[in-house]
Amino acid sequence: MNELITYFPYMIKNTIIELRYNLKQYVWWLLFNLSIIFLSVFLMNLFSPTETDKSRLLFQLSGYLLFFWVAGALYFSSSILSRRGFILNITSLPLYVLINVQIINFLLQFMMSFVFLLVIALTNHIHMTPSTLGVFYFLVLTYLILIPVGLILSLLKYYSRNMKRNMILILTVLMISVSILWVPTQLPALAIKVLSLNPFYFLVNGFQSSVVLGQVAFYNIPLHLLFFCELVLLYIWTFYFYKKLKDEINKK
Repeated sequence: MNELITYFPYMIKNTIIELRYNLKQYVWWLLFNLSIIFLSVFLMNLFSPTETDKSRLLFQLSGYLLFFWVAGALYFSSSILSRRGFILNITSLPLYVLINVQIINFLLQFMMSFVFLLVIALTNHIHMTPSTLGVFYFLVLTYLILIPVGLILSLLKYYSRNMKRNMILILTVLMISVSILWVPTQLPALAIKVLSLNPFYFLVNGFQSSVVLGQVAFYNIPLHLLFFCELVLLYIWTFYFYKKLKDEINKK
């Protein structure tokens, strides 16, 4: 905890520096998200949508925004060591600080895009019963899982020469496996149970449900317990992998 407090100012400082030096890139990503939202709602309104159609689109767009935060944070985290210098960051500076910089930057984009989505939903009279507690709960869980996953992916850069290509493949599979291009009611119950083993499906679907359906996502207690077990194991494995790789590099 003391280490976290010590490096917190450093993390904030580097977040500001990252935004300042890559502002154009982040603005383009933000405009891309806003365009996706606007065009999706505009095209939907051309076909006299029902209330169900409107709610389904809001469900999918909210999931897309959360996935964008996840994908952006993980993709750029995977290239941190090649851009910043592996030895310096793994032995002198906590790598999780640099990972958090990417997570926070894409979280800011997510928040601005999500506010825009809510404004569009309200102006188009899209029915929703959002749960503020649920939204906050799933955002916190997403943040917590991005840290170890981002660390693992950045460390894998040490072993993989094709990390960029691998990341694109991983994120593509991840996008297909979460409820963005489809909704859970379109799949068999068995398929949903299998997908629920994926912690990112749990997060995206839970966030979507909290935005559109209120507190429905809290009813399935076993899925929450499963996620927390996966999260704990992920942190344990990440700590072991990080320590082992750090010792390996120091020997060199």
